[in-house]
Amino acid sequence: MKQTAATLFALIAGIAIGAWGVPELRAQPAGGAYVVAEMHITDPAGFIEYIRREPATLAPYHGRTLARALPDVRVGAPADGMVSLIGFANAQDANRWLNSPEYRNLAPLQQKSASARIYLIDGIH
Repeated sequence: MKQTAATLFALIAGIAIGAWGVPELRAQPAGGAYVVAEMHITDPAGFIEYIRREPATLAPYHGRTLARALPDVRVGAPADGMVSLIGFANAQDANRWLNSPEYRNLAPLQQKSASARIYLIDGIH
């Protein structure tokens, strides 16, 4: 009798946890793609202007700046300045943004105000 009650309790608890957890799993984006930029800022005023204008260039490509800060390096050599992480639904949108007229018009401001290393990584599918 005790074993049956324990099994029944475990079954009910498992169902409750599953019912709570499934919507949380559905809320997570599948994959995606990210543009990572490491930037050594040489002209703070110009870089602030770049940051101010960047969101308008991202919007048509469903991009969004997820993080931008000096990294808190825990292992290895530090980045050479600020790191930005920009998220996209997929690599095609990220590439379309990087090659867009909007970004190409803004890129000279970034290049004038900071040296950069920019790369694209795919999210985990």
